[in-house]
Amino acid sequence: MNLAMLADLAFGTRGAWLVKLAIAISLAGWFGVNISVLGAAASGALSQMGFPAVTPPMVSIPVSLLIAGVALRGVHGLERLGQALLPLAFCLLLASVWMVRHDLSIVLSTTPTGALGFGAVVSAVIGSYIVGVMIQPDYGRFIRRPPAAFLGAGLALGLVFPLMLLGSALAPMVTGKPDLIAAMILLGLGLPALAVLLLGAWIDASACLYSAGLSLANLLPRLGFRPAIIGIALLGVGLSLAHADQFFIPFLVSLGVVLPPVAAVQIVHGLVPQVRRRPTVALRPGALVAWGGGIMAGLAAGRSPVSSGIAAVDSILVAAILSALFLWLSFARLRKVVVSA
Repeated sequence: MNLAMLADLAFGTRGAWLVKLAIAISLAGWFGVNISVLGAAASGALSQMGFPAVTPPMVSIPVSLLIAGVALRGVHGLERLGQALLPLAFCLLLASVWMVRHDLSIVLSTTPTGALGFGAVVSAVIGSYIVGVMIQPDYGRFIRRPPAAFLGAGLALGLVFPLMLLGSALAPMVTGKPDLIAAMILLGLGLPALAVLLLGAWIDASACLYSAGLSLANLLPRLGFRPAIIGIALLGVGLSLAHADQFFIPFLVSLGVVLPPVAAVQIVHGLVPQVRRRPTVALRPGALVAWGGGIMAGLAAGRSPVSSGIAAVDSILVAAILSALFLWLSFARLRKVVVSA
């Protein structure tokens, strides 16, 4: 079942419209914030390497329009670009760790700033992936060998991603720089690191733009795919001019609160065999209440004695519990009606 079918199953056809709209807005916002972050990072990196002054919009605006032009023709070739980019990024990361290996003791003696709590960091990491997780059913249903895909996803997110995050943090902590690109410039790896940044942002932004365009075109058939792509690209330009990169972490934390409850509701409904035999309806209020309850729990994370302190985790648990409760009540009511009849 794809995302639309799962949403219709859990929330009803009209309720699913809200879910699809949230996904489309998240994808469009992710594209815009991604472009803004790219412009700010590239501008700072070029300035540190002694290039003439380049403002963030001078990078993000042409890149946004260029990616839009490519997305209008489809996203073919992104997989091959990713296959070439991954080994390069991995080699650069290993090189940066190797070059600071003698000073790694600094990492252990570094005092955290406390700017972000543990729960906020976890929710931000979840937010960085949750949109992709939500749209995975659209692609996963075509997989020929599900066990292999399951193993690949588990190794990628469970092992490789944490190691790459850890490796990316070592050089900045040793050098005292604010990010990996700045640290690599100090280590003499500035241009290769900047190339990896540009290519990585190209892949991510292109996929987000294409998926967001498809989502909006499906939600608003009168709009069409091409106007949707152009509109989202202009949104990216606007966010870049508004310096949306300054709100990158809050944006990720917000995604880590709003979207995980949707996944929790859909998973609970997908695990109950009887749900698939229910007639299609316009609205399932219980699912929407579970979604809203999950969001509220995420916003209140850390302020309740029963909270885990992690917004994304609280939102998932509360949404799953409420969804299961409403399902049990609906089936109990149905059994009562059948017995009475």
